[in-house]
Amino acid sequence: MLRIYRAELRDSWPAWLSVSLTFIMVNAALALTIIVGFTGLAAMAAGRLSFENSAAWTIGQALVLLAIVLVALPVVGSATSLVVASRRGGLARLALAGATPAQVRGAISAQLAVVSLLCAPMGDALAVFATSPWLALMDYQARNEPGWVSLPPNFAPLPIIAANLICSLLVVWAGSRQARVASEIPPVEALRQSQAPERRTRLKPGGWAVAILGAGLVAGSFLSVQVQLEHRYKETVSNLLILGFMQVYLWGGLLATLAPVLVGPLTRCWTALVPTSSGSWQLARATVSARVDRLYKSVVPVMFTFALGVGSLSVVDSMIATMAVSMGRLDLAVPMWDTFVLQFGLPLLIAFAGGVGSLLMMGRQRDAELALASLAGATPAQRVAMPALEALIITVTAVLLAAVVIVPSLAFQAYSLSAAGLIWTPSLSVPMVIGTFVGGLLITTLATVLPTLPARRLPERRVIARLVTE
Repeated sequence: MLRIYRAELRDSWPAWLSVSLTFIMVNAALALTIIVGFTGLAAMAAGRLSFENSAAWTIGQALVLLAIVLVALPVVGSATSLVVASRRGGLARLALAGATPAQVRGAISAQLAVVSLLCAPMGDALAVFATSPWLALMDYQARNEPGWVSLPPNFAPLPIIAANLICSLLVVWAGSRQARVASEIPPVEALRQSQAPERRTRLKPGGWAVAILGAGLVAGSFLSVQVQLEHRYKETVSNLLILGFMQVYLWGGLLATLAPVLVGPLTRCWTALVPTSSGSWQLARATVSARVDRLYKSVVPVMFTFALGVGSLSVVDSMIATMAVSMGRLDLAVPMWDTFVLQFGLPLLIAFAGGVGSLLMMGRQRDAELALASLAGATPAQRVAMPALEALIITVTAVLLAAVVIVPSLAFQAYSLSAAGLIWTPSLSVPMVIGTFVGGLLITTLATVLPTLPARRLPERRVIARLVTE
């Protein structure tokens, strides 16, 4: 069976290569956070850092680690799902050759672990390279804090090895559902689905259970506000601020779980309102409707990118403005980019890498669709416009879902801080929102359009045959 695993990995490496950027960024984020946390713990053990001044090195890194996991799970899950979908024909042939469902699951899990470990050295190198600038940014953020201790990085091998193993386990865990789904499909049905996209997506019982858990966490955080205020102590406001930061991740995780049943109807609704009869638009809209399984897996990481980029910065800026007005110190009301980068930068990079990787992953499939459109009479200009319009549809749908993350997150902050006696002062930069949308649309368009250009130099029938044989 080991020989079969090696052969399957050899055949599927182009698909995994497309999403390897996601695995590299997850590993780098975990390694950097664990190195910083280990540096603080080692300094405490050596007596160079007191427990009272260790929050940024211990609790702060634990919260960042939790945020990384909350973002990495759905992003890696989407990336793995796209790879499994692109390899459905190969997995079906593996089952037809006699592989049991457990062996099919083992093949996918083994590939996940191997790809994660192969990406680990690059992630470790990025983490080591970024540690010193990261610690310098921590020093800058804490420049006015009494008792702050600046520490040199501790590059002991143990935390780096631990980060690699945690990343591998996280990737295998995030992809386990896709491995199970792939192993449960009958071989003949899998072969059929490898060529015919699934037009309906639905949430399985396990997905509904996760969604209910996420909704419970969101509701619990709102209900906890009054409980904390009834038993108020000196850290109550700080705890409410932390809960406000976590709302972005809780709502993002909830929507990522519900994406299979939300993205398709939402996209059909808003695209139907666009007043145009352009042939390119109609073809692009029909394509995303037919490929709804691909659509929601592409939308999830892009949604997280917008939600973290705009939502987190808005939460931070609103917090600073609220503290400034409530304390009467207007000098505090400045954008705290250092806080944003330290607390949200790593999860944002994971979401960004996942979005780019997911779009690149489906380049071959788009090549075949555009070749079919050409055979049906589409012009060269339309073959460029179609993926560009698909990128626009992905971006707008992601922004609409991100708004469902951002608005409740700000609403929680308004409710909790107002209940605590502060004067909540919202701060939302319109230029930042527009710039994020334009930048996100540009990157999404490039990641969607550029991979399709080389195939235009090939005969259409050859492009279609290449996808069918994979």
